[in-house]
Amino acid sequence: MRKDQIVHYYDTCEIDYQLLWDLNHSRAMHAGYWDETTKTLRDALRRENEVLAQKASIHASDRILDAGCGVGGSSIFLAQTYNCEVVGITLSQKQVDAAEKNARDMGVESLVSFEVMDYCHTRFSDGYFDVVWGLESICHADDKRAFIKEAWRLLKRNGRLIVADGFANQASYMGKDLVDMERWLKGWGVSQLTMVSSFESYLIQEGFQNIVFDDITSHVIPSSKRLYWCAGPAIILSKIGEWLGLRTAAQTENLHGARCQYPTLKKGLWSYGIFYAKK
Repeated sequence: MRKDQIVHYYDTCEIDYQLLWDLNHSRAMHAGYWDETTKTLRDALRRENEVLAQKASIHASDRILDAGCGVGGSSIFLAQTYNCEVVGITLSQKQVDAAEKNARDMGVESLVSFEVMDYCHTRFSDGYFDVVWGLESICHADDKRAFIKEAWRLLKRNGRLIVADGFANQASYMGKDLVDMERWLKGWGVSQLTMVSSFESYLIQEGFQNIVFDDITSHVIPSSKRLYWCAGPAIILSKIGEWLGLRTAAQTENLHGARCQYPTLKKGLWSYGIFYAKK
């Protein structure tokens, strides 16, 4: 997927995250994590940040790269919760502008900064970060190994990498499975998912140690199902909006993607998990 296509997806479909996914309050563009402590989507969106931060052992002394920061939700959460320094990067200038405003609104602008940058090819010096954080953003990299190589370069000795994302359960798909997976992924600006075994292999080859993968699919099922049911009527309204010139084809395809992700997840075609690794 070309960078401009990814930017177009997020800039165009931001309205759907606002309407369906509490973006204006939670500033989140991820699935969320449901457990006994969560009662609402807003709870789950915050909880996933908490889970990742705990797994990465975040401390106030850490400098963190939020790789694919969206509108700054995780960066702001980390700064507020741990009083640590966070640099968020995204391909979208629109997201940088939104993230900077969100940081000012939440009073953490002295701890966080945002830039337009490709997380596979950054301008930061070697060993600049204690933590590289990727929350449902690394899926957009056509070359996941390029991201891992850059994360290795950017991390200090004993630095930590934390990635939460969807992963393919098969090397390839056929028939309706292929059609549904492609419609979901392309509708969301993603070329393809990598398998857990492949991602782990890239980490090992680069030199990462203490690698742990936690399959948390069961904790995202409620969000996946919610998206599925919301998307049904939303697709009809979006098509009407297209006819009236109020919506775009990309926005409608985003909703078709939301409609396809839950059946493919239930069928076991992909899973959702968290990778932790140490340099």
